[in-house]
Amino acid sequence: MTAVPTLPADPHFFAVGGQDTTRILLFDSSATRPPVEVVTFGSAPVPSPDVRTIAFGASADGRVLVVARRFSEQRTVHYLVRPQTGEVVVLLTDLATSFSTPVVSPDGTRYAYARLGDANSTGVFVADARAGPDPKRIVASDPQIVGSPPQPVAWSPDGNWLAVTYANDGGSRMGVVQMSAGETMLDIGREAFSGGNARLLGYGHAIDWRGGDQNLLITSSRNAFGGRSLVYTTTLAGTQPRELYAPTGDTVISQAQWSPALDRFFVHENPLCCGVNRPATIWMRKADGTGTKLIESLFIGVPWWSKDGTRLWALSGGDDSIGGVADLLSGTGVMFCWRSPAPPCA
Repeated sequence: MTAVPTLPADPHFFAVGGQDTTRILLFDSSATRPPVEVVTFGSAPVPSPDVRTIAFGASADGRVLVVARRFSEQRTVHYLVRPQTGEVVVLLTDLATSFSTPVVSPDGTRYAYARLGDANSTGVFVADARAGPDPKRIVASDPQIVGSPPQPVAWSPDGNWLAVTYANDGGSRMGVVQMSAGETMLDIGREAFSGGNARLLGYGHAIDWRGGDQNLLITSSRNAFGGRSLVYTTTLAGTQPRELYAPTGDTVISQAQWSPALDRFFVHENPLCCGVNRPATIWMRKADGTGTKLIESLFIGVPWWSKDGTRLWALSGGDDSIGGVADLLSGTGVMFCWRSPAPPCA
């Protein structure tokens, strides 16, 4: 852990590395300077080479990170990390076969994660982001049903709602759950919630709350078994969706996200078939769906906006020792070391 006493006003965290060492870096999205290393994880026993071992979420201001680290098939430890002070605290140890990305609330006080257990311990749980939390289940689901447990996706800006998603042979579905209404039961077979206050909005695996309750931007993607790739808007009440963009051909959409001005959105997509060498394409599109291609590359990640919307950043490829962060709007960028905090890059 490396303390960063003064956080940037526009922080963005991302992880690099592999099974042996994973590094979480902090990037200032308002400036063009290399990211700095915040946390490094050394090697640990892993269930198999194909299983993720590190996942994390961050608060909106970057003051709180919750990191999940998988040590075995049935042991995952959640850590609280405070970048400003260098504090690392064990939050809980989860003895479950599932592994979930922690989704931190905007104010950093809570986080959500998914868990697969028995009938009484499967679903989406919410815990306090402090030492010794008592997790509370907010979405229950049947562990025997395909698509269970549902996964938390994103909190609303005010922290009152949590978006969740599940996937089956027909594609992914997006729902929203009101925190103050208590636990709800998701019946995946009937595609319905009961109890609490929750509703399914439609197809989707990613959601952008930036447009407000009346202008939610949802991304849906087909998979090998079916479904449909499209980007659409809807409301928190689940009114009739408005389709903004649907690609032609067999295309997988990773994510779409409004610009801060809500006048355009990016789309990150890949061809469905075949293999690992599939170039990603990033489009910039207006609310009517028309747009232009920003880049097509084998070495470009899902982008993110700066807070003022003047920059659209993405991780870009380098070589075995060097990576890059590129602004897709201006063409400027910076390089950083994959495996060490500073040059010379190993």
